[in-house]
Amino acid sequence: MRIGLVTTSYPRSEHDPAGSFVAAHARALRTLGHDVDVIAAGPRSAGDGVVRLPSTLFERGGAPDALERAPLALVGPAISFSARLAAAVAIRARRWDAIVAHWLVPSAIAALPTRVPLLAIAHGGDVHTLRRARLLAPVLHALHRRGAELVFVSHELRAIAIAEVPSLAGWLERATVQPMGLDVARFAAIERAPTTPPTIAVAARLVPVKGIDVLLAAAARLRRETRIVIAGDGPARDELERRAARIRELARRADVQFLGSVDTTERDRLLGRASVVVVPSRVLPGGRTEGMPMIALEALAAGVPVVASEVGGLRELAPAARLVRPEDPGALAAAIDAVIAAPPPAAVLKAAVDHLAWERVALRLCEASAPATRRDA
Repeated sequence: MRIGLVTTSYPRSEHDPAGSFVAAHARALRTLGHDVDVIAAGPRSAGDGVVRLPSTLFERGGAPDALERAPLALVGPAISFSARLAAAVAIRARRWDAIVAHWLVPSAIAALPTRVPLLAIAHGGDVHTLRRARLLAPVLHALHRRGAELVFVSHELRAIAIAEVPSLAGWLERATVQPMGLDVARFAAIERAPTTPPTIAVAARLVPVKGIDVLLAAAARLRRETRIVIAGDGPARDELERRAARIRELARRADVQFLGSVDTTERDRLLGRASVVVVPSRVLPGGRTEGMPMIALEALAAGVPVVASEVGGLRELAPAARLVRPEDPGALAAAIDAVIAAPPPAAVLKAAVDHLAWERVALRLCEASAPATRRDA
């Protein structure tokens, strides 16, 4: 089968973490014997076989955060990119047997005019952005009419869709819930050498929904000397660095280091040194929160304890991850201290995500697309 994989995020080099799980999905599909063509946002590069459509919408903080900060200024670029993506899909769809779209918008929307069986994967930011713009119901109705099959990366995302469009409840309840896969063996092989003092690791875009400011507030409440290492970049970085400087003045036991954007090799080294990975996400005023952050799954696969906010898809990581109330620095600090003092066995953490090996996930996603394939046959 020849599959068109449509996405806004895809690695631009071998060790680029952006969209690395989408690239892993493509590899898994090829392992299953499929030919895969990829269309993705980003600067054109020679030799990687990916059709790239240049756009600045998906850089640094990502499109959902950019649209929240400046919706009017970005409506034009968003419409322009969506039109170019739809045109690129239309040109190539005639030689595809199926389309897999990562993110409902713009990827799945770009595939609507085609007649090819469509599997649309909702990751979180797309669902919340559409709901905030009052477009989630129209998009879901369009996908339903199109005969698309849906995948949500968490049960909460599917519940949001059902609450938003109760008239489609039956169809949505049949949608697959499937977190994205991992190269479980590779993460399990990361050599663990936690540092002294303990390293608290964060890997995230530096945007409000990630709640990095909550972790910085928690730093002053930690009972032991620690090193907080933050990997990632984004529009909130300057403000977060100012907060970190104030934290250093108040609590000299908490050293905070910003690495900026890192590649997958550096991220793996950070997982090896970390005593705990923290995912302190929040629910934004408009209701947006996390789908299923890959760093939490990757940390568990590497045997690193995870402390996370009890929001969005992160709720579904219990009991493997230790969950705390969002936006509660005291509770976050207490959980970090407890996990560092008595970390759960690495084997237990790894076992919690064994079922997310990409070879299993890719097969399940192929099975999820089978009804659409049969219907359009």
